[in-house]
Amino acid sequence: MTPIDVVELTRALVRSESPSGRESPAAALLEQALLDLGYDRVWRDEAGNVLGEIVRGEGPTLMLNGHLDTVPAGDLDSWQHPPFAGVLDGGRVWGRGACDMKGPIAAMAVAGAHAAADSIAGRILMTGVVQEEVGGLGARHLAATQRADVVIVGEPSDLRLMLGHRGRVEVHATFPGRLAHAAKAELGENALSRAARFVRELEALDLPEAPLLGRSTATATQIRSFPEDGPNVVPGRATLTIDYRNVPEDTRDRIVERLRALDAGAAIDVPTEAFVSEDGRVVMDLRRENGAYLLADDDASVSTAHSAISEALGRDIGIGTWWFATDAPHLAAMGAPVLGFGPGDPELAHTQREHVRVEQLRDAAIAYRALIGAFLAVAS
Repeated sequence: MTPIDVVELTRALVRSESPSGRESPAAALLEQALLDLGYDRVWRDEAGNVLGEIVRGEGPTLMLNGHLDTVPAGDLDSWQHPPFAGVLDGGRVWGRGACDMKGPIAAMAVAGAHAAADSIAGRILMTGVVQEEVGGLGARHLAATQRADVVIVGEPSDLRLMLGHRGRVEVHATFPGRLAHAAKAELGENALSRAARFVRELEALDLPEAPLLGRSTATATQIRSFPEDGPNVVPGRATLTIDYRNVPEDTRDRIVERLRALDAGAAIDVPTEAFVSEDGRVVMDLRRENGAYLLADDDASVSTAHSAISEALGRDIGIGTWWFATDAPHLAAMGAPVLGFGPGDPELAHTQREHVRVEQLRDAAIAYRALIGAFLAVAS
């Protein structure tokens, strides 16, 4: 095993630009790091995910999961430090992906290697997946081809234990109208006016609520009218985009039914999009939605994880839920409990201020090692 520092691995991963669908440079870097760290086997699957395993006798499989892709950096001039330089300044690693989620991946990878020297029984499965930010192709493929008894998702949580999040459903509502010259608007039917009435009713909806997660929310975020190049034409059609954040019981079918009730003449749809792995070997037609997920707080894995991390860090880490969507529901398809824990302030993700504190990186590595010891403990 070659010693690798969690901070330096984080910096190296940040330097490796990896937008969704073009993760291969970061994947190659993680692959080599896992080999250097002494993982028993390291490979890349058909989707482009990186997997590394350490096996110590018979026992359960603990999956450590993070995503390799990042959102774009945006306006480069608005960054305090260059987004792909991995600058270490003020006790923080700066750059795109520092907390979302190359820092967590580095902490998991290093923790797995260190835990291999502990008294454990079972399999550590380290996974760095692709395309989390744009549909979850990597995690969906992973869930279909691997198995685990417990999954830890390392999305930034400020070192709190997370039990889930609301889902996200992208809904398109299309409203018919009747074209007319804007100077004779009374001869037409304005599709935008119809959409505006819909938005007012949308904002007045009393939506379902769930413990820990709060209420579902429905937010109108975009609108397009047709013809698009007709500023003097009463639009004959308008399409509204709605960002719907749903609690588990608020399923896609219920959402569509609820929105259709606001305007029976509107076409309500959750569009499908084709996602393709970087080398084209895996293709998935996916709805533009990410499921809601909530692990019961009385699940045995919750108390095991909470106790292990709190003891390792010397404080009560607390329990909560993320306000954003993750790969957790895709990975839960394996039938295993999925818990979340990671370094970094989630409010910094996707911003030009993105960074992760060095202290949190080191604490996360300690915590992940403790989780491995707790879930792969040798039976007494």
